[in-house]
Amino acid sequence: MLTVSLAACGSTETGSQSVAPAAESTQEEAAASEETGQTAVAEAEVDSYGPVSEPVTLHIGRSEDTSVSYLDGQDSSNNYLVNHISEQLGVEFVYDFSVASDTYETKVSMAITSGEMPDVMTVNESQLRQLVAAGAVEDMTDAYNTYASDNLKAAYDTTNGISFGNVTFDGKIMAMPNISPGADGIPMLFVRGDWMEELGLEAPETLDDIVNIVNAFKEEKGATNGLVVSSNIVSDGGNNAYGIDALFAMYGSYPKHFVTDADGNIVYGSNTAETRTALEEIRKLVESGVIDSSFVVRDSTTCEEIVTSGQAGVFFGAWWNLNWPLNNMLADDPSIYWNCYLAPLTEEGVYNTSMISPSSSYLVVKAGSSEAVKEAVIKTMNYQFDIDQDQGVSLKADPSDPYSWTMMPFSLLLSRYDDKEAKALAALAVINGEADESSLSGEALQWYESYVAAEEDIAAANAANNVAGWAYVRAAGLLGEEADNMNQVFDSSYSQTESMDSKWATLEKLEDETFLKILNGEAGIEAFDDYVEQWNALGGTDILAELEALEQ
Repeated sequence: MLTVSLAACGSTETGSQSVAPAAESTQEEAAASEETGQTAVAEAEVDSYGPVSEPVTLHIGRSEDTSVSYLDGQDSSNNYLVNHISEQLGVEFVYDFSVASDTYETKVSMAITSGEMPDVMTVNESQLRQLVAAGAVEDMTDAYNTYASDNLKAAYDTTNGISFGNVTFDGKIMAMPNISPGADGIPMLFVRGDWMEELGLEAPETLDDIVNIVNAFKEEKGATNGLVVSSNIVSDGGNNAYGIDALFAMYGSYPKHFVTDADGNIVYGSNTAETRTALEEIRKLVESGVIDSSFVVRDSTTCEEIVTSGQAGVFFGAWWNLNWPLNNMLADDPSIYWNCYLAPLTEEGVYNTSMISPSSSYLVVKAGSSEAVKEAVIKTMNYQFDIDQDQGVSLKADPSDPYSWTMMPFSLLLSRYDDKEAKALAALAVINGEADESSLSGEALQWYESYVAAEEDIAAANAANNVAGWAYVRAAGLLGEEADNMNQVFDSSYSQTESMDSKWATLEKLEDETFLKILNGEAGIEAFDDYVEQWNALGGTDILAELEALEQ
């Protein structure tokens, strides 16, 4: 398996893929022309945050976040964030369309088909391939290298070259990828800490430890459910609350991820011998009642109700689950306390986890756009990244003013892959007396202040709606502290191939139905072998071949 260990969250020294390959040194280069030298000097003096070289009106297609609230008289095209960026850059933002997220992809497809594309919009990978093949989008390599801020470049560096690998065609950057935090894809075990303390239970490390805790909660605390699981047992995109990705990973199994086998070949993680073993072993947990057999018909909402009503005290989730929904329970009983862990560990004492792709959406610039347009796009991204790192604090007229990154012009999340761990570790350094509070800013400072308030008086902090940062420091901080003890398995390829476009829905349905039947006892483990054979015959073999070709 391809494994990567993050030795130091927060570091930008991650050896990212080069986006502008350097040529070999030659005598001719040593005698570079005066014009080239002048160009280099000019690029070195570029102000990444300064006004664009000429007035620009950017026509944008965007996804509208309908859940966001705005100040009176403001909206997505006219708010304190958009107006600030516009004033600083001398760019006018015009939304050719801004539609709800559930209709956005259809709107983009219509724009592509009609040939009436805005200057800038975000697309998925399939749409990106289509646009590149048609010569419909601009090469952004030079614009990125020239105008991207040091902060933005450092953020892309944290993705280990994966983000730019997704958008590089013939050595050219044909779109600007989003960056999502990698922490979103690492499952964590959440356990009722107040129950553990009352029963004198130790922190879990092994699967047997988890089973013992589940049984103790059922016997001693009257929990009517054990390990709370939904029918969405595994995910390729992270944030899988109530999934059991961590149980599969303990056996070296990574369903829904394309990984590299011992021979260096790309294989589908759902179809490996390790996954077959994992299914057999997890089935035993269902048979024994550790996992309630009704999980096959549960959705995440039902699971949330079970957890927050006190019917259970153990589940797997994402780092942010310690805040929501778990902190909702504090309003009724401030003594309720949840702990988070990285468990179960392997026999070697390591925590296995698959890692999500940092990028899944891509900002494209319409072919034929001027250099000033491309400059405006990159500089707008510089602002969007910095503003989101600060959570808009420096631009708010009042601390209570609403903020969301989706209020800004581009529907492109720009974070760091190590964003959550790095901020939590920075806050913990101050909490532990290793750094001064003055070293914190933006979200890290907010988390620290929340942590201090919650530790002083959890009930008062919860009443003031100030416990989120406390939860984030504890959960994301654990991810950062345990980074060296994780076997972080990155996909061999995160690409979406042509065969996936037409065949993936059928293959995924086959997989999901087979796995649920095996786990709930409707089918024996031999159904797994039949599934693998069908998966290959229905297009899986073609997909693997396409992925291998893309990686060559």
